[in-house]
Amino acid sequence: MDEALSLRIQRDTGELPDETEIRKRLETSPLVSALTADFIRKPLFAVWRLIALSEIPYAASLDYTKQVADFVLDHMATPSGFTLSGKDTDLLPCYNAMLLEAFSKLGYADTDAARNAVAWIRNYQPFERNIPTLWTGKGILKYGGCLKATPCYIGIGKTVKALCHYSRATMNADPAISALIDKGMAYLCRHNLFRRLSNGEPVTRHILDIAFPASYHLNIVELMEIAFFTGYVRMDCSQDALDYVKRMKIQDDYWKINFIYQADGYVSFDRKGQKGEWVTYLLERYTA
Repeated sequence: MDEALSLRIQRDTGELPDETEIRKRLETSPLVSALTADFIRKPLFAVWRLIALSEIPYAASLDYTKQVADFVLDHMATPSGFTLSGKDTDLLPCYNAMLLEAFSKLGYADTDAARNAVAWIRNYQPFERNIPTLWTGKGILKYGGCLKATPCYIGIGKTVKALCHYSRATMNADPAISALIDKGMAYLCRHNLFRRLSNGEPVTRHILDIAFPASYHLNIVELMEIAFFTGYVRMDCSQDALDYVKRMKIQDDYWKINFIYQADGYVSFDRKGQKGEWVTYLLERYTA
């Protein structure tokens, strides 16, 4: 088992190694070595690396993580939220949410950048159909239906997940955030987490992928995480997702990933064709 996963398991069970041990284990982790081997100063590269590092406990202490976070702050954080271009008008709900989540998990929830991302969600993100938004940024129009009458399902899912982690990072201090999470969960539940309302088919081509860490594609691992942290995992609306995840379990009592996102900076935590140690740990936790 990679030391990064071992640290994740310890953290999730409440164990706290001392700083010397943490540093040594991060230094000897092949996964951490792969994630910190290079840095291309481009927005998408920074997005995928920061998301990956945010999944590893104590990775915020690495100089590399600070370098990537500083790049995001300098080039992608705007008064409106996070954008790939650094221009307010180019904000996309999914990337704003993914970077908010990463910042929250890395200890940057109490920054202007994170608060601006949350403010955009509170002011402009619809969690229901036929809710007009006041957002007038033109960049979003390039990508179709982000905020149209039927808002982008990926954007809603990523936003609910980000708000869950922001709420945890800020000790659930803002009841308005809880209300937004509830609105988003009501929408996800009507879809049984992954189904279209019109015909019951999967909402997107990649929504049933077993893959980790997160990419642009909202997938079943993320949806189970959302259900787990919101307490919806045992509700009727999550049963289809639970059944699907359990069917995907290998007879030897583990899961394998079935998709690896292809993008500069993206590093899969598990390898195709092998026992998925990360997804097995996560899905066991979310479905237990």
